[in-house]
Amino acid sequence: LFILRFISVSALPSRSKAESHLSPVPWMAAAREASTFVAGVPSQRFVSAGLAENQKAGEQQLPGSISSSSKAGLAGVAAAAAATFAGQARKRGSRRQTSCASAASGLPVVDRATTKQFRRDLLKSDQYFKFGRTQMQEAMDQLKNVSGSDLLTKIRENGFRLTVGDITFVLAESYGFCWGVERAVAMAYEARNFFPEKNIWVTNEIIHNPSVNDTLSAKGMRFVETKADGSKDYSGVEKGDVVILPAFGASIDEMALLKDRNVQIVDTTCPWVSKVWGSVEKSKDKGHTAIIHGKYDHEETVATKSFAQTYLVLKNMSEAEYVAQYMLGNGKKEEFMSKFEKAMNPGFDPDKDLDRVGVANQTTMLKGETELIGKLFERTLIKKFGPQEINEHFMSFNTICDATQERQDAMYKMFGSEYEAPKSDLYADLEGEQVGISLLSTKEQEKLESRKMEAESRGGVEAVAEYPKKIDMCIVIGGFNSSNTTHLLEIAEDEGVPGYHIDCADRIGIPGGEVTNKIQHKPLSTPPAVAMMDEGLEVTESFLPEGPVTIGVTSGASTPDKMVGDTLQRILALRGLQL
Repeated sequence: LFILRFISVSALPSRSKAESHLSPVPWMAAAREASTFVAGVPSQRFVSAGLAENQKAGEQQLPGSISSSSKAGLAGVAAAAAATFAGQARKRGSRRQTSCASAASGLPVVDRATTKQFRRDLLKSDQYFKFGRTQMQEAMDQLKNVSGSDLLTKIRENGFRLTVGDITFVLAESYGFCWGVERAVAMAYEARNFFPEKNIWVTNEIIHNPSVNDTLSAKGMRFVETKADGSKDYSGVEKGDVVILPAFGASIDEMALLKDRNVQIVDTTCPWVSKVWGSVEKSKDKGHTAIIHGKYDHEETVATKSFAQTYLVLKNMSEAEYVAQYMLGNGKKEEFMSKFEKAMNPGFDPDKDLDRVGVANQTTMLKGETELIGKLFERTLIKKFGPQEINEHFMSFNTICDATQERQDAMYKMFGSEYEAPKSDLYADLEGEQVGISLLSTKEQEKLESRKMEAESRGGVEAVAEYPKKIDMCIVIGGFNSSNTTHLLEIAEDEGVPGYHIDCADRIGIPGGEVTNKIQHKPLSTPPAVAMMDEGLEVTESFLPEGPVTIGVTSGASTPDKMVGDTLQRILALRGLQL
C-alpha cells in the first residue's frame, strides 16, 4: 500500500509551516480560486469566499465532478487509510491508561478489558452530540435534494430500465448509497448546519467517495491528517471543536483522545458497524478471541479490533483454512506468527488463543465467505473438543450487513447469472465427518436488511421482473478506493462483459467541454492508492459502440444517485441525446 499524505492547506493562501497546521477552516480564509487539470480531467473551481457561498458550492458539487482540492487532498486521506494502531499495551485494573501511549499513533490507550464501559460512558456524556428525530429527517431530506437524480428515479419507476434513442440503460436493482452511508452523510451535513461557527474535523474520509468528501471540505470541514508513518495528527484539534467520526467508525483510543480534548463528538458510525463492535465485546466477555473477517488495515477493521482483547484478522477463505489447519495441529508456529504479524494483537499466542473464538466481520466483506468462515471454525472446534463442548469454545454472531452482497447479487442477476458461494475442501471434509451435527452458526438469526429502507428513500419498485438477455457493456461508478465498487467491476469482467470503473462523469469525454467518445477509467490491475493519485488509469477510445446498445449501470455503496445520473446524461450527450 502507498501511504499518502493529505495536505489540508493546499488550497489556502501561503503560510508559514507553523501557521499552516493550525490555519482557520477554509471558509474563514480570504477568497481564493484554484483551478487545475489533473491527468487530463478538468477540476471544478473551488471558491472560498464565506460559509454561505461554500455551502451552496458544496451542495452543487456533491454528486458531480471532483475538484482539484479533492483529487490532491482528500484522495490522500483515502489512500492513507491503511494506517494501523500497533504497540498497544494492556493492563487490567483501571479503565484508562492515560500515561501510556502507542508509539505508532501517539494516542492514549484504553484498557481493552473496559472498552464497553468506556464507550457507554462516552455515549451518555455531554460531549456526545445526539440528533433528534426531526433533525435527522430534515437532514435526510436535505441530502435527497442535492444528491438525488430525477433520471434514476424515472429508471426505477420504469422497472429499472429506460430506452432513450438507441441507448438502453439497465440499472442494477440494488446500487449506490446504502442506508448507513446515506445516514452518515446526512449527519455530517446537519453538523455544519447545527454548528455554523465551529471548527469541524472529520477523523477520516466520511465515506469512500472523493466528491462527497470534497463537498464537506467546501463546507469548511477539515480532515485529520494521516502522516507518513500511518498515525494521525490530532494536534490541530482543540477544546470546543466539533469532531465527526466517519461511517467506518473510529478506534476506542481515538475516542479517548477526543474525550480528553473536550470536543463535541458527532458519531456517524454505521449501526451495522456498531453491531459488530457489540459482538466483539460479547466474545471478549467470555474470554474468546475475535476472529475478524476483513482487511487488517481497513478503517473499519482498525476500529473493530480496538474493542477486542485478543484478535486475529483474516482476509479470505484461504487464510481461514490455514488457521483452521493450525488449530488441528497442522502447522508451524514460527510460520504462523510471520504470516499474521500485522493482523493480530501484540502478545497473540495461537497455541492458546485459538481454543475459544467468536467470528465477526468487516461489513463490506462478502456475506457468503463470512458465513463459510464461521462454519469452518465451528466444525474445526467440534473436531478438536467434541460437539458437547462447542458452546464453551465457539460463539456465533450475525454481523453481516446485506448491502454489499445485495449489490453484487444484483449484478449477477443483471447478467443472467447467480452468485456462487465460496467453497472449502477442509470444510467439506469436516462436514462429512460430522454428519447429523447441527451448527450454531446456521441457526436463524435476526437479519439486517437495507433494501427496504433504500426503496423507501428512492421510490420505485424493489426488484426487477426481467432483465434483457444481453448487456453489451457496464458502467460502474464509485470511488477508486472503494473496495465494494471494485468487486462490482470484477463481476462484470468475470461474466465477460466490458466494464468501466469511473469515479465521476468528467471521466467521459475530453476536458474543456468537448463531447468525445472516450472514457478514462481504472482497470482492476491498478492499486486504489495509485488510481487516487490519477495514475495508472486507462483511456479507451470509442468505448460507446455504434448502433443500438444496452448498458448495465451500477454504483458502489458510497456513490450518490446524482453522480450516476450525471454519468448517464454524459453518455446520452455522446449521441446528441438528452433527457
